[in-house]
Amino acid sequence: MANPGTPRWKQLFDAADRTLGARLNDFVRSENFAILAGLATRTRNDLTARSERVSRQWLHFMNLPAGSDVNRLMAQIGLLEREVRELRKQVEDQRAPSRSTETNRRKVASNGVARQSRVRAHKDPS
Repeated sequence: MANPGTPRWKQLFDAADRTLGARLNDFVRSENFAILAGLATRTRNDLTARSERVSRQWLHFMNLPAGSDVNRLMAQIGLLEREVRELRKQVEDQRAPSRSTETNRRKVASNGVARQSRVRAHKDPS
């Protein structure tokens, strides 16, 4: 039997576990339990989808955004942020060569050798 110092709730739990434990384990491993669990999951998912649909319709009726609207906007904002990041990188890549040529011009000028830009004379065709 149970130890005399064991709490009463523990004794009751142990007695229930001895009598029902093996049967419950067999049921949980059975095909019937798998079917019931699948039906319960499907029912829960269906009820969740229906409640979301009804709440979305009511929010739109009251001219308020629903969660799906917010999720769609967040996705669009993320896409725009990626595009801006790519464009910023392209601009920086285009500026990088011009900065290096500016630096080279400054170095040449600091050495005392002046670079003159070529100006082509416009010839009059007449």
